[in-house]
Amino acid sequence: MNSQIQLTEAQQLRKSYIIKCIGKEMSALEAGLRLCLTERTIYKNMADYRKKGDMSFIHGNTGKRHVRPEIEERRQKVLDIFQNTRVAGENPFPGVTYTYFTQILEEDYGMKCSVSWTKKTLNSVGYRTPVRYRMKRHREAHLFRERKEHAGELVQADGTPFDWFGDGRKYCIQGFIDDATGIPVGLHMTKNECLLGYMEALRKMLTGYGIPMQLYPDKAGVFFVNGGRKDGCEKPLTQFGRMMERLGVDMFPAHSPQAKGRIERFWQPLQQQLPVQLRLHGIKTVDAANEFIEKTYLPKFIRRHAVRPKDAQSLWVSADTGEINGILRASYTARTDKGGVFSFKGYRFFCPTLPNTKISVFLNERDGIWAAPHGTDVRHEIILVETDTTGPMPDVLKLLIEKVFLRNAKPRYREVYIDDEKLEEFIRKKQTA
Repeated sequence: MNSQIQLTEAQQLRKSYIIKCIGKEMSALEAGLRLCLTERTIYKNMADYRKKGDMSFIHGNTGKRHVRPEIEERRQKVLDIFQNTRVAGENPFPGVTYTYFTQILEEDYGMKCSVSWTKKTLNSVGYRTPVRYRMKRHREAHLFRERKEHAGELVQADGTPFDWFGDGRKYCIQGFIDDATGIPVGLHMTKNECLLGYMEALRKMLTGYGIPMQLYPDKAGVFFVNGGRKDGCEKPLTQFGRMMERLGVDMFPAHSPQAKGRIERFWQPLQQQLPVQLRLHGIKTVDAANEFIEKTYLPKFIRRHAVRPKDAQSLWVSADTGEINGILRASYTARTDKGGVFSFKGYRFFCPTLPNTKISVFLNERDGIWAAPHGTDVRHEIILVETDTTGPMPDVLKLLIEKVFLRNAKPRYREVYIDDEKLEEFIRKKQTA
């Protein structure tokens, strides 16, 4: 008998019962009932133990290497990819799930593996997925709602803040998903969930797919005015609501997250997959992330996860680009003084062509910030005169102002006072234009 053999706890238990059976201390039937084995198996174990000792409890393949060298070669290659891939000196795979790493192996490295084999390979070096799935019996039951039959019949809207870059800072992705196909028809990342983010996600949907029949968001203030309405008065619309009205889209609210479960469930794979892809491609900024999501990530996601609608007839309505650009802009009213200066949420701007005038201030991420005489669409360029970082300006608007006006400024949101030479040059260009 080999004294170096190490038996597991289960094997030690079986050995103790077999010894008792050999010593006539216990019947084979009783041992079989306790070990959940047949009486015949117990007799076989007794015979094997008399011949081989402890080795009779150890499977013959234990400790053996796989006989096919190509399998071992593939295993080593997968481990090398998982452990030694570096992008900007960092491994992009911490926190990756077994399923998504299997997809990466197939899409990026041409290695088709099963999820169970990938899991076993990663487990062999001590890796465990961070995702923990609850048993279904513990989940709250919700009524199943069938998908709409036509693409473009219903679009769900929502936003999710998350640490996409793995630097401890959360950014929000605002998005729209077609209910019939499950396709993300528009996604846009901003610092916070806001009107500007939904406008750019909406722009991507309108230019890429068209105008849907219905939009199904939650009750957030971006979509609906949640205050009570006065008797005899129609409920006022938010700016986003007015955009939907001009586009002819019927917008109604979901009363719970479960009601728009299609898009709520979409965020889970996005939060598991997108951070890995951003690390793989060395992406660290919001602008680069938005470009990557639109051009690279979404086409792959759609090819793998899109569902064929029940009815092939599409209900998307094509939209005119010029009309879209005229609708998708946030607007605020202001008034310039005699010198053409006006205040906007604690910031001061200069519009030399519109002195002492009531104006509309328009802004979006695509076209920046500009002014027009109130009630018109005639664009007038403006320049930033002074910033006030303690004012009520939301962070998203601060970042937009920084991108448009302070691109070359080193300190973020620094105080800006325009000099006379720059002012004269600006006026001269406008007069000769």
